[in-house]
Amino acid sequence: MTKINSWVTIISTAAFSIEAVLVELLYVMASIPTLAIAAGSMPIAGAMVLIINGFVFRNKFSIFKGNGWKMLIVGGALFTAADFLWYDSVDRIGSGKTMLLTIPAEEVFIVLLAVVFLAERMLKLQLVGIGVAIVGFTISAASNVSGNGVQFQIGDLEAILSATFNALAITLFAKLIVRYNPTEVSGWIMLISGLVINAIQYTFYPPHLSVMDWLYLIGFSFIALAAFTLYNVSMKRIGSSMTSIITSTSLILTVVIQLAMVPFGIALTLPSNLALALLGGGISVAGICISSKAEQKREKTEEKIKDKHMEVITN
Repeated sequence: MTKINSWVTIISTAAFSIEAVLVELLYVMASIPTLAIAAGSMPIAGAMVLIINGFVFRNKFSIFKGNGWKMLIVGGALFTAADFLWYDSVDRIGSGKTMLLTIPAEEVFIVLLAVVFLAERMLKLQLVGIGVAIVGFTISAASNVSGNGVQFQIGDLEAILSATFNALAITLFAKLIVRYNPTEVSGWIMLISGLVINAIQYTFYPPHLSVMDWLYLIGFSFIALAAFTLYNVSMKRIGSSMTSIITSTSLILTVVIQLAMVPFGIALTLPSNLALALLGGGISVAGICISSKAEQKREKTEEKIKDKHMEVITN
């Protein structure tokens, strides 16, 4: 069962990388604005997930029967902000560098949120992991080098802010998927986020999309659906720590996919210093692994304490 669950996470990781590259590809090759990609694909993906959840898997919609809808609304708002900033960051600095910045920053923020709001004690190994991830993040951030030195762009700032909002959203999602079906949670989050982004888009940046553009967006929505839904399913099956370790590799996979397209004449935006970017990405992955392994040890220790406590009560 563990191997099956790991494959779910691996597919999710690949889907995240493909999604990031496709956003840039649709922008560069089809001239579809990144905001229009988010606004068009997210509600379609969310609606499809909810239809599959209700009519294929025959699961009841339960999130609005309890207090889950409150966390859902807040999580949806945070995810909308993260999504908006992430797509615009891809527009400005490319999918590769956006992933190199958001994933390690997100991991660091998630740990810090647990310490500040959940009063979790930070383990020494976890602190080492965060330190290593920050070093990797800093190296990746410095990969845009020009004659004037390192260039820190608006897209870089958007990537960091996106990671902040997404870390807050993931903290809420982790609580929701414990109580509710992860497929339902994913569907509602994507639908809410997509509708809000649509409202923003048609108010300030009304797009002019062709029939072919809409066909592209419908196809893209299946990738977004797979990435986000399988990520939430993975968190429920193998835990957030192992999910973080496996999906963190998508930051390197994204750059690899970009490089694989170069021989075909598809020039996507890559960091100016590719070696520095990949070095930073590798260090970031190592830091995330160290931090997540420390969290795994904590979870196992807590489970053992609970089991012993139950044995005492039973006896």
